[in-house]
Amino acid sequence: MKKGTNKGARWVYNLVFPQRCQQLTIYGYVFSRVDEYKERVQALQHLLTFNREFSQPINTGTHAITAHLDLPSKEMKPVIEWGNKKATALNDILLLLSIFTHRDVFAEPQPIEKGKGVITADSRQRPFGLASAIRYEKGEDEHGNQCNVGFQKNIEHVYNKMLTESWQKEYGQGRFLLLFNSACKRQIIETSFITCWTIWEILFTLHNQSWLSDGQIIKLPAFEKISFILTQYQIMDRVNMKDRKGIKNFVKIRNDLVHAGRIVDEASIHDAELFVRVTTIIVAQILGLSLADVLASQAQLLTRLRG
Repeated sequence: MKKGTNKGARWVYNLVFPQRCQQLTIYGYVFSRVDEYKERVQALQHLLTFNREFSQPINTGTHAITAHLDLPSKEMKPVIEWGNKKATALNDILLLLSIFTHRDVFAEPQPIEKGKGVITADSRQRPFGLASAIRYEKGEDEHGNQCNVGFQKNIEHVYNKMLTESWQKEYGQGRFLLLFNSACKRQIIETSFITCWTIWEILFTLHNQSWLSDGQIIKLPAFEKISFILTQYQIMDRVNMKDRKGIKNFVKIRNDLVHAGRIVDEASIHDAELFVRVTTIIVAQILGLSLADVLASQAQLLTRLRG
């Protein structure tokens, strides 16, 4: 493995680089492929066999160190409110990498060897995330090699947006991204759905707390909050009478889950997954990107709302 170049170096687990990209520099953090990168990536979980730069066969997989990280000379405070005084901007960057690569990306000062440490992160690929919001952009690295430079540009664009005072004021230092990161992980659809529902409630509060009291927000019907988010993020132009019944169906799914502990039928399971996918569209907008809606989730939602 490639050795560290400074005292504060880290080993990064599960980061899959863009095609033919040897290095990523994000907010002063330099991520470089390890020498055994191909073998390490092949050791990760892959739900399908495909060829992208090299063969990546289907595999149950495990965690693997895929990158070496050099820290900037001075680390800055994070944007996200982590609730941890030791958190730095690196925590934010690793969270973004996890969301955009559909894997749990984390860094350690030393490799965690078998029998000498425990990894509690999930090694499985995630079913949800923002990978399709990253546009491919052909370019060259510092050595003149052709590679996809779009990933680094988009992540830097996102983080620069998060660093602005206006973004932090509007989105409460982005703490909802911690919930979104959790919702994207592989789990039963019930927990992803209820986490995304919580995100919608948080977004409603953030947009309306300047003129509504906490008590008023709590008392507002869920239907009103969902309607607001759908129009605020242009999922729908407006909510008409026909849409109201469809929105109430989503509220019913939430109520069934909260009070009965389950989603009661196949159609509701489909709608719950649809709700999670629309949440990814909304979060992409918040981060200044546009999700490639390859599953036509927005169109499906409009169809479901209108019967």
